[in-house]
Amino acid sequence: MRTLTLLAFASFLLLSCQKEAGSPVTNNNNNNKPDTTALGEFVKAAGITDEQLKVNLDSLITRARNHGWWDRCKVIYPFAGGTQASCKYNLKDPRDADEAFRLTFLGDTWTYANVAANPGMSGYGNTHFNPSTEISDPNSCHLSVYSISDSAGGIDNADIGAYDSTTSLGFYLSTRTSWPDSTGKPFAYVAMDPFQGTEINGAGYFLMTKSGSNANFYQNSPEAQSYSALPGNLPNLNLYICNQNLFSGNPYSYGFSHRPLSFTTIGSGIDSATVVSMYSDILDFVSRK
Repeated sequence: MRTLTLLAFASFLLLSCQKEAGSPVTNNNNNNKPDTTALGEFVKAAGITDEQLKVNLDSLITRARNHGWWDRCKVIYPFAGGTQASCKYNLKDPRDADEAFRLTFLGDTWTYANVAANPGMSGYGNTHFNPSTEISDPNSCHLSVYSISDSAGGIDNADIGAYDSTTSLGFYLSTRTSWPDSTGKPFAYVAMDPFQGTEINGAGYFLMTKSGSNANFYQNSPEAQSYSALPGNLPNLNLYICNQNLFSGNPYSYGFSHRPLSFTTIGSGIDSATVVSMYSDILDFVSRK
């Protein structure tokens, strides 16, 4: 009985410590089976062959799951691989389809590197993610971006989001903007509530999250700037990156951010304890890209 107990305990430890598999599983006949892990599906879709990048993605996925923020995200863009074809994929659902929230890069000034996708002066992208239909509870939502530039951008720019001028419903985040004043502070909008940050530096990791009647804004720190928020719906528009989608569906002429992005997430509300891990995990991944 003691031997059986020890064997069962060892099996439990083995299973609980397993990470995402980075290479195909081999059966007894030495035939490769498709790798259906999150990592395997993503690297296959994105055409990633760099072994160190695979290791970094493996670590990111494992930490996100262990720390509880993987399931809080419907979209994760790691902008990995250094090409338009690799940077467009959603880590949560790496199908080449609008319904998987695969990015469509628009404009002719985009450039791509291992660390980020750079929109240049007139680039923006369609996430095909409509928060009104894809987020089940509009009062539990978040946006986050990792910007690698302090560029001022357009006077009313956004790194990600949408604003419906006919309903005054918004869901967007800017790491640096001249709206509603010319100070260049970060700015976020959810439902009908605007929030302005404090520090003037558009580079780094920014997260805006709403849970019930509370909204928190994080800027390069796990310490929150907290605000009261009214219940409200989210705009019935696809979110754009490096600009904000207005009611017309066109990019906003004053909304181009000009800032390269290294990481982006969209999903439900994030509690303060999970933010600490999320912040650390994403910083670790970006610094190793």
